[in-house]
Amino acid sequence: MTDTIRVLGAGVSGLGAAALLAGRGHAVEVRDRRGVAGGRFAGGFQILENGSGPQDVLDELAGMGLEPACELTPLDQAVLLDADRNRYEVHSRKPYAYLIRRGGGEGTLDAWLAAEARRRGVRIEAGTSGDDWIPDIIATGPARADGVAREVIFTTPDPDRIVVLFDPALTPTGYSYLFIHDGKGTMGAAQVRGIRRLRGNARRAFAALLDAFPARMEDVHEHVQFMSFGAPRTLRAQGRWYAGEAAGIQDYLFGLGNRLALRSARLIAGALGGEGWDAAGYERQVWEPMLASMLGRAAFELAGAGTVSRLCRWLAGGDFRQRLIALQRPSAGRRVLARIVMAVWGSRRPDPRVPVAAWSRGSSR
Repeated sequence: MTDTIRVLGAGVSGLGAAALLAGRGHAVEVRDRRGVAGGRFAGGFQILENGSGPQDVLDELAGMGLEPACELTPLDQAVLLDADRNRYEVHSRKPYAYLIRRGGGEGTLDAWLAAEARRRGVRIEAGTSGDDWIPDIIATGPARADGVAREVIFTTPDPDRIVVLFDPALTPTGYSYLFIHDGKGTMGAAQVRGIRRLRGNARRAFAALLDAFPARMEDVHEHVQFMSFGAPRTLRAQGRWYAGEAAGIQDYLFGLGNRLALRSARLIAGALGGEGWDAAGYERQVWEPMLASMLGRAAFELAGAGTVSRLCRWLAGGDFRQRLIALQRPSAGRRVLARIVMAVWGSRRPDPRVPVAAWSRGSSR
């Protein structure tokens, strides 16, 4: 390893690792082919989930030494729609998630991480790897499209709302959503199977959302983003570390992987920063939550519209955050069931671009 730690990719995992390492006194350089933080995102809303475990994600980040100074809105209510357009209002005493924006613009999580990394002395520049610049950490995002989301990003005078539509006839193996906050909006549809049909599916899902919750959309632009799902048993291969979706780390259930990406950054920073690789911490903080989310994804895909409606009713019948935690709580039994799911789904040859992912799901097209 060079005296300077080199990171390829300026997304949340790459910038998070860079900021944490610089905070430990290491010289760090970050390169990104786009030249800006979060360049593969367009400023739309995403979720920083807070419903996979009892610890609040902001407390977890503070424990890492990261306290986000960006647009960050606690969410404690939402509307879930089923295939029959029944509305289920969910509520939680504590935030079940935080609404953030991703991309290079002002106020985004990526822009804040870049500013924080620079404040700690990290050098960020445009570029790629090469013989004269070999990265120690690969954090370049998805190497393949295992899931896709089509989004419309806009401004609006309409009131704030968080709406999620579960209709397998519109978005098989996925869902659609409408997020509006403080005059900004994001409407999207995501799928992990049959993604070549997503364009038409998204158009129909957007019409259904706007029929239920009309919105005046201005300054509209479209965006497509990809998700990569693997099952890495470690984050190091071929002498390099892999962070976030470059390692195949993602939440299988709904693709809310920002928290897991930052956990991978923390683990790598600890390994390179002198603490050594925390194998037990990786199992507990990344591997086990991913297996739990994989089992949830399998159940979601097998469930019919009626089962999804009953789930929405159950989620609305108590504290939403607590019920999300119960759904996603890792256990020995769930780990066994998740391995059965992996065997049934089958494995394809690991993508050589993701050398730490020993298993990945079959074709999602």
